[in-house]
Amino acid sequence: MLNLNTRTLILSSCLIITGFSQITLANESANGLILNSSQQSAMGMQTHLAKQIDLVPSAIYPAQATIPLQTIRSVSSPLSGQIIKLNYVHGPIQKGQVIAEIESPELLKVQELFLATVSDLTISQQNLNRARQLNKSGVSSTKQLQQALSEVKKLSLKKAQFKKNLLLIGMADSAIKNLETTRQLQPANLNITSPIDGQLFDLGVRLGERVAQNQSIISLGETNPIILVVRVPVETANDMDEGQKVEVLPHSRNGEVKHIDMMVDPMTQSVDIHIKVQNDDNKLRSGQLFKVRFLTETKDTTYQISANAISQYNGKTVVFIKQKVQQNGQEKEAIQALPIQVVNITDKQLYFIPETRQTIPLTIYTKGSTAIKSAMDAANDSASE
Repeated sequence: MLNLNTRTLILSSCLIITGFSQITLANESANGLILNSSQQSAMGMQTHLAKQIDLVPSAIYPAQATIPLQTIRSVSSPLSGQIIKLNYVHGPIQKGQVIAEIESPELLKVQELFLATVSDLTISQQNLNRARQLNKSGVSSTKQLQQALSEVKKLSLKKAQFKKNLLLIGMADSAIKNLETTRQLQPANLNITSPIDGQLFDLGVRLGERVAQNQSIISLGETNPIILVVRVPVETANDMDEGQKVEVLPHSRNGEVKHIDMMVDPMTQSVDIHIKVQNDDNKLRSGQLFKVRFLTETKDTTYQISANAISQYNGKTVVFIKQKVQQNGQEKEAIQALPIQVVNITDKQLYFIPETRQTIPLTIYTKGSTAIKSAMDAANDSASE
């Protein structure tokens, strides 16, 4: 432990070597430590403006992207037939893109039933027109007219149902229009299209393979939003809430806590957290590894500064701040120790709450704290002599 004379001698020697014959020390307890700019530069001091924040980040945790389980679906064949084309077998796909084509004789049967219904509807409409004319002339009864009208409505509904079925099993809308207009069977090719934007995996068929009705062809999962799974200590999980904001690194995009698992891994005493992240550009891929940190809303005025700013002085955790003071009727800049409450230190950043309320921006010394403490100690010891 250096005594008063030794500390003062070392500090004075440093200043003399750098070209200063003396150091101006104010009453530290009242105004703080006053050094001119040349002295501060010689002692290697640097300042930065502290950033006032609303969200405090946690420590950084590893996370892995995965497809939400509730969005995974099986794409199957609506009719039996033969695989004649596979356009996509894995990777990303957009809604409406044709995954595969199936040649299905059963499609011809459905087309025949549709054409038979269209033909019956045409005849029924003719009968309805005739019944209306006869009813007006008094030859036909109102009951016969109502029966003809009912038959037209029934066949119209049946036609609409067949048309919807053709669309659902994968027949193109243009092919259905040609079928109805030309009254000729269209090629028996089914287009298996993607119902969503997502990612394909687990292909279950091969080109030329015959498949049965409802047989699975491939699996499809939704990738927007995507889920990041991160494992955190149970104590950390207990402080979290669903909906809490999360920062995804290094992509600088935010997500939110979607699910907090109730099961604890007995070996690691950790809990799985599911984070929902928007993935409009599809740059987050299933299986990809990320770094995340959870963001907690601040209840008191909180600041962020380089972790180099933190110091211990007079038994307290402090940062050294620059403030304007009056000395001998003149305004000068003084260095003062500001006691703080540390909220978190992560990624070389300090997050803190001042013990005393601050109404002006905080200019904090991020370099030179050792020299500042030595100078303050010397000033206090000199004042006490």
